[in-house]
Amino acid sequence: MFSARIKLSYTLVSVLAVNLLATSGDITMTWTSPIYPKLHSNDSTINPIGRAISRDEDGWIGSLVNVGAMFGPLPFSLVSERFGRKIGLLSIAIPHIIAFMTMAFAESVYLFYLGRLLGGIAVGGGYTLLPMYIAEVSEAANRGAYSSTLGIFWAFGNFIPNAVGPFMSVMWFNLLLTCFPVAFFITFFFLGKETPYFLVGANKIDEAEEVLMKLRCLDTKGVEIELNQIKTNLKKEESGSYSDIFKNQGLRRAFIISLILMALQQLCGMNAVNYYLQTILQESGSKLPSDISSLIVGFGMFLFSFLVPPVMDRLGRKVLLASSCAGMGLSMFLLGSYFYIKDHTDWSVEPIYWLPLLSLVFLIFSYQMGVSIVPWAISSELFPKNVKQVTATAVSTTACVSTFLVTRFFNNMTESLGAAGTFWCFTCCCSICLIFTCCFVPETKGKSYEEIQNMVQKWSTEKNSNEV
Repeated sequence: MFSARIKLSYTLVSVLAVNLLATSGDITMTWTSPIYPKLHSNDSTINPIGRAISRDEDGWIGSLVNVGAMFGPLPFSLVSERFGRKIGLLSIAIPHIIAFMTMAFAESVYLFYLGRLLGGIAVGGGYTLLPMYIAEVSEAANRGAYSSTLGIFWAFGNFIPNAVGPFMSVMWFNLLLTCFPVAFFITFFFLGKETPYFLVGANKIDEAEEVLMKLRCLDTKGVEIELNQIKTNLKKEESGSYSDIFKNQGLRRAFIISLILMALQQLCGMNAVNYYLQTILQESGSKLPSDISSLIVGFGMFLFSFLVPPVMDRLGRKVLLASSCAGMGLSMFLLGSYFYIKDHTDWSVEPIYWLPLLSLVFLIFSYQMGVSIVPWAISSELFPKNVKQVTATAVSTTACVSTFLVTRFFNNMTESLGAAGTFWCFTCCCSICLIFTCCFVPETKGKSYEEIQNMVQKWSTEKNSNEV
């Protein structure tokens, strides 16, 4: 089990089923790492386009997924509010499937553009609904551990392209990836449950009770207290909007914290590393083959993701996030230092050829221990149901815009600043994230939904000098 406090229940089954969508999403994000070397080849047996793509086309293929992700949160969040979280999540699989099928048979760069755009729309929807769904089906004591399972499935999604992509053709690689959203759709259709919060909000009390009994493996008496708490909380809430957030000092502070955290998560540079992993390893001049090195890094990401669930509800969100930022900053600094020695000095890097791989493995470890999942977990916990749709949309959009900026202009940064300067810029962002976490991020470990809302409302009574 992920934690001693997580008992085998249908809640875990539902969480694992929905997490297959997380794998589909991060497959889309890391897709570029093994594909870029193929698309930069002039060998028509390797490159379906028949020519090497330009540097500008490279940038658009990498970043269009984030353009699509900017637009994905709104339609899927509207579907989830109108028809339920389950329908909203199932609908996200459709653009994923179309995207992979399009790129499997693409012979034009514009079809790759289309596939990346569609995949991005699905990614944006997934980032919006997945943390919300898991938070709404989980009991308070295990919410952090269940939320952190997202990191495992996201890491598995990052691992798959690096594990099989370098050794498969573009067509068969994309056809293989199509299986993941298909598997999610089938599994979640049959095993996934609607959230009790949505059902109570839709005045389907009997269905909510049945779902709670199924999720908790308890009888009517066993879920009575939790069901009454959900009813009480929802009665206090009415449909909300952005104006409601900015009128309430506590919600405004929670909103600003969530947006800044999400922007810093992306500006720390992890997605740039994921997108250009093989390219970075090739340019490092390491003696280790780039495809094998990227496989090691991807496997490390997947392996390290298992470390978070047991400690999320023990050490707390804040400790994990601060430690994660510090580790990422050190890793980025070492990468920048290696490239500075290689590109700007007469010193040989042969004695330290292992440093890029070691730095990347430690970067992955640090990222998985906090930055990968904690901002999503916190943003899903801080807000009442009446504003969750608008806040989840804003948080996901912020993440996507930040990722777009980093991935679209990563090549421009390396051209103007050099690889060393680029990684040192990421080091600065990690340092800012560390300071922000220590000063402003609240601890939600072990707190119930009601306790977190009381904490947020308490912020409204604080003096303006304590505002974020």
